[in-house]
Amino acid sequence: MSSPKGPKNELDANPASTTPSLPSEQSSTTDNREGPRSSGKARRAFRSFQRYAWDDPDKPKHEKWFLFKLDVFLLSVSCLGYFSKNLQCLRIWSMYGSELTYTKNVFTAGYVVGQMPAVILASRIRPSLLIPTLEICWSILTFCSSTVKTVPQLYAIRFLVGVCESGYFPVMIYLIGSWYTKEERGKRVALFYCTAALAGMFSGYLQAGAYSGLDGVMGRQGWQWLFIVCGIISLPIAFLGYFFIPDFPETTRAFYITKEEAERRRQSLLKDGQKPLGAQPWDRKKFFRIAKQWQFWVLPIGYFFVQGSFATQQPAYALWLKATGHSVYVRNVWPTGQVAVGVVVQILAGILSDSPLLKGRRWPAIIVMQGGALFGTIILAIWDVPDGLRYVAYYFSYFAAGVPGPYYAWYSDLIPHDHEMRGFVIAVSNMFSYIQGIWFSIAVWRTVDAPRFHAGFIAASVLGVAMITLTLTLRLLQKKDERTRAKEAEGTHDIEAPETSHMSVEAANNVVEAPATIVGTKI
Repeated sequence: MSSPKGPKNELDANPASTTPSLPSEQSSTTDNREGPRSSGKARRAFRSFQRYAWDDPDKPKHEKWFLFKLDVFLLSVSCLGYFSKNLQCLRIWSMYGSELTYTKNVFTAGYVVGQMPAVILASRIRPSLLIPTLEICWSILTFCSSTVKTVPQLYAIRFLVGVCESGYFPVMIYLIGSWYTKEERGKRVALFYCTAALAGMFSGYLQAGAYSGLDGVMGRQGWQWLFIVCGIISLPIAFLGYFFIPDFPETTRAFYITKEEAERRRQSLLKDGQKPLGAQPWDRKKFFRIAKQWQFWVLPIGYFFVQGSFATQQPAYALWLKATGHSVYVRNVWPTGQVAVGVVVQILAGILSDSPLLKGRRWPAIIVMQGGALFGTIILAIWDVPDGLRYVAYYFSYFAAGVPGPYYAWYSDLIPHDHEMRGFVIAVSNMFSYIQGIWFSIAVWRTVDAPRFHAGFIAASVLGVAMITLTLTLRLLQKKDERTRAKEAEGTHDIEAPETSHMSVEAANNVVEAPATIVGTKI
């Protein structure tokens, strides 16, 4: 009698399949399947967040390690130094009439005078020597400020403080832009710039503590202790700069950057279109070559538009709160929300402009922020609106405070063809904004117009429109330059012999390495 066929044979061939699964075992099997899937989805979501919020997690391991070191050392010491520079030390000093205004003006004079020499020197003297030395001088002069006996003595010291402090901002912006690539730069410049606002917020607590807690201690008044505390904060940061500031990729000798890492970074920047340090060094005709280019004239005007498009010249919000009968606490606390808006918006703009969404493009973020500020300043210029809308408008008007970070991050893309010119234009932009701000505040932000400041908000609205227009113009000019450089590169490639194409990297290396030897001999 033959054996039955079909299912019985299949079961006999695979005895394990004859064992029924218990409900608990089935549940366990399902969990094991879903667990890795859920974990995988979470990992993918986190990596996607990383890609948008900071850097691409798929970068090579050695590149992520290099960026981590650069953030820990260069970015941290840059932010700390800029924080210490923006601590306000003059508000407790007892002055009369226009003495406080004159003190600020002599500081501004020193600050403006020193910027261009600083960025020129930074391309010939190692920034790791130049900047910390200026910081130490700044700290010593700050200590000296606590011993002055007359207002003219303070004028002299404040002028020297301005000279010593003048190089920090343009040189550090120049350095950060020279190390990070197009899709890494925006968020870092934004973080650096935001430390000024954070320092301004911290200054209020520092001044209150010095005045109430240290006044009379060891025979010194509160304002004297304030200068001493500011100096104590700044001095250690200055010494850190000698070790943490890496100079430029072409000249670095930082302990945390290997030769291989520096070379890889130089090649990354070359691929980004940036010319290396020393490709067009300073000489007698350098300034005239710079003055013939549109960036020299247009970019400083843009930075003035940014600074003039929101109300930093007067504490407009606090004065309106005072006029409407709000308490001292409210007048002191609520306006800090404007600073917070500027900080948050700037960081978000830097992150998004670096992200895969914008891929290093700055102009969309700038237009959105200027548009938000324009909404606020137009509402405040109209003025006759419900109070709720006016509250909203005061905070929206500070959206433009987020523009400077992405704007300066854009300089490396707008001036990729001349390394030294980029630092020079950064300094000129900051100088131009300071100089223009003097007459601008006097002309349209007069104290007698408080709390409405009708002329001020109209002017801010006009400059906001001007900045949006200029941003679109800059984008067109950038595209035009990119097309021109592409044609020049094609022409150069066409006339080259075929066998020379493989020498391009070596030639670039020779150009890159030359400035390191030059700078090394000069110092």
